[in-house]
Order: sequence, then structure tokens, then C-alpha cells
Amino acid sequence: MRKTRFVATSASSQEGADTPEQTEPAGGLRKRTLVAGVSMGVGALLCFVLSAGFSGGQSAVSDTAAPEISSLQEQIRITEAKTAALPTADDTERGLTAALTAAGQVAMLQNDYRYLTPSVAADGGSLDTATSESTLRNLIPYFAPSVHQADLGPWYLLASDKDVAAGVGIPMSFNSGFEWVSQVPYLVNDDSTITVTWLAMETRTGTGERPAVLAWARTDYDQVRKAFVNIQTGTTATGEALKQEVKTP
Repeated sequence: MRKTRFVATSASSQEGADTPEQTEPAGGLRKRTLVAGVSMGVGALLCFVLSAGFSGGQSAVSDTAAPEISSLQEQIRITEAKTAALPTADDTERGLTAALTAAGQVAMLQNDYRYLTPSVAADGGSLDTATSESTLRNLIPYFAPSVHQADLGPWYLLASDKDVAAGVGIPMSFNSGFEWVSQVPYLVNDDSTITVTWLAMETRTGTGERPAVLAWARTDYDQVRKAFVNIQTGTTATGEALKQEVKTP
């Protein structure tokens, strides 16, 4: 699992510095139109080279033009194959809905880990696998087998939550200092996967203050396997200073 740290000088600079790069809204039809346009452009260029390759009424293509024509024909073949593989508008909508639904469930389960912060602090940063097993077991089905289970542990815990009373005394209405929120995915990648991002947003802010982003996670949703196929996580500069350290079992 690759971990990245986004650096910002203050909470006020979160926008553009603390958050992972966001993609502009787009859709499957836009990508299909773009690829089709490229194919038409390459085809037009091929016709031009062909016309230039014939001279004096000869029916053979000149030796100079032959390699160019072969290369252009290969480009058309590849472009047409990519166009055929792109999802339709209906498939794109269904895929985005499935990815967002799964992302919401993952965010909820990662938020469940917050209740373990007092026990983690009491054990010197060690995560009790017995207490976290239930959450981990529920997370596993949302990810491909290639994703290591160790990468599905708590992506972020807030140090201030360690002062909450441990055990069954933690109320269901417990307001941790942050919560994981899934971001709406907007486009389908060339390989038909859908990139999904989660942000750990601050929940305790003063009047007029914007919530800080403390951490992030990113993955790709495979529409065929109906599972997330990788995971990357990281913290912002603000989140790094406020996080509860968790030791790897």
C-alpha cells in the first residue's frame, strides 16, 4: 500500500493543498465521443497519406509512405478497440451508482474503528485484533483478494478521541473529532474502473471555520468484479499533527 502525505501550512490552506487532486466531472459518453473523434482524425490522415503515396497513375504505394500507412492503420485498430470497450451511458450510470454505494459502506465501517481509539491509546498504540476483527471481516468483501487485509485496518484515528471512556460506555451518538466521507465519483477510466476517494473531515469546528481534511484514501472500483482493487492512504499536514499512532500488529 502506498502512503502519501499532503503538506499544508495551516488549516486555512486546506483547499488546493490538503486534499488529493479532484477530477473534473465527465461521463462515459464524453470519453466515447473523444475516442471516436481521434479515430476519425487518424482515418482522415490515413486517406491523405494514401493519396500522397500514389503518383503518376501507379497503383502501388511508394516505399516512403508504406511504413506511415502501416503505423496509421495500427493506430486506427487500437482506437476502434478502445471505443468498443468503452461502457455505454447506461452502464456508466449503473457502475457509478454501484461504486458510490460500496464507498458509502466502506466509509461507515472505517468510522466504526473510531470507537477503538481509547483502547488503542491504553495499549500504547497497539490495535487489539480481537476488537477490530468484526469491522475488518465486514470490510473484506468490498475489496479484491489482492488487497492486503492489513491495509483495511484503521486508515486514521484522532488522538483527542483517546480521552473518551473505553468499552461499552461509548454512546452510539459519540461525536468523534472527524468522520470519513466518500466523494461522488464522476468518470470511468479507460480500463472501465472507477476511481473513488474518501476524505477524513474534521467535525469539530468553530463558528465560520471550514472543516479541515485530516486524511484521505483512494481506490479503483472494478465493475466486473464489483470490488475495489487497490488502496492508497495518506494524511494531510494538519491530520499528521493530530493523529493517534497505531502500531502494525
